[in-house]
Amino acid sequence: MNQKFKSMKNLFLKGSLVMILFVTASFSTINKDISDLKMIGSWEYSAPDAPYEYQEGEMHFLMQDDKLVGFVSIDGYKIELENIVVKGDKVTCEVYVEGESVTLELTFKKKTFTGTASYSEGTLDFSGKRTK
Repeated sequence: MNQKFKSMKNLFLKGSLVMILFVTASFSTINKDISDLKMIGSWEYSAPDAPYEYQEGEMHFLMQDDKLVGFVSIDGYKIELENIVVKGDKVTCEVYVEGESVTLELTFKKKTFTGTASYSEGTLDFSGKRTK
């Protein structure tokens, strides 16, 4: 009888451990979803040191097929964002402008963001705010 009790106790402990792992994993998924939602929407940006035609525009983030996607809108042109990676409040992605890859690194606050755009000729700072 004592051996049977120990076996049941071990089974209960292992089952509890598995349950804790599933619950912990589900919380990390929930946190990622909340982080993704912070970026969703439209954002006006300003990059005063960029070439004139790229100094102002909009960035748009949306969920599509359970994936965060986005694009930049500059003077009526729509350019897709690629390789979007979200880590907490930070987003990194790439955009191709006139055939050149530009890496964007963005940090989002409540209704604003700051960021850098890195390309072959250097790095530019830019910032933005959520549009209504």
